[in-house]
Amino acid sequence: MIKIVFSDIDFTLTDNDFNVSNENIEAIKNCISRGIKVVLASGRSRVETIARQKSLGTSPLIISANGADVYDIEKQKEVLSENISKNNIYKLLRYSVDNDFQIRFIYENNFIANKRIFPDEKHKIVTINEIERVIEREKIIQCVICDCNIEREKVLKNYVEENFQDLKIVNESKRLTDSNATPTKIYYCDITSKNVSKGNAILKVCEYFNVSPNEILTIGDSKNDISMFDITPNSVAMGNASEEIKNRANYITLSNVENGVAKVLNSL
Repeated sequence: MIKIVFSDIDFTLTDNDFNVSNENIEAIKNCISRGIKVVLASGRSRVETIARQKSLGTSPLIISANGADVYDIEKQKEVLSENISKNNIYKLLRYSVDNDFQIRFIYENNFIANKRIFPDEKHKIVTINEIERVIEREKIIQCVICDCNIEREKVLKNYVEENFQDLKIVNESKRLTDSNATPTKIYYCDITSKNVSKGNAILKVCEYFNVSPNEILTIGDSKNDISMFDITPNSVAMGNASEEIKNRANYITLSNVENGVAKVLNSL
């Protein structure tokens, strides 16, 4: 019997415009009414994931920052937090500023950035001096480095992979690894401690709720979701996922624009 469903958000629960369909919302409500927890597992920051949790009514325990953060909203308790060393944070900051990349620093209930690249970031842009103050007083759990030019982003990716043994690119724009993926206006790399993964975070949640990996189901569409697939026989890839991702899951559902999540939840 499935006791917990772990679902990615973007392009899994959401359509291509980042909206969640009524069909998916109703399927979530139906699961909850039958005693099945639905836990969000996202690459987004804690504050962004909390906003989605509140709008969807999913479990108040959330996984954010690609698994670097597990937080119980009701108890206001950090269940898991994996931060990046200050030395590595400063190296990433210097590289990003010197090469005119946008870099976002994600910590607890907030994130800040050095320059604006997304339309909704107006109030998150701060000076380098303020970024340095935040680095000194906060635990940075994830950095996201972005650019509008894919070739520049590939250079950034190579720099991180060649110069940081204790960090990893836990998620990235699909076109950076798949030339057949649809081009986008902005390309990104999510950077965390090398120990971070959604799979490790889910194992922590299983321990927290005293359930086994055989009693959970995971749904996702991207590279950062593979670690979720690897820990349970009940893994589902979205129809819009790449063939590499589909090959790592046990089941495949419909795409994100065809309410693939609702199809899975309604079958439980």
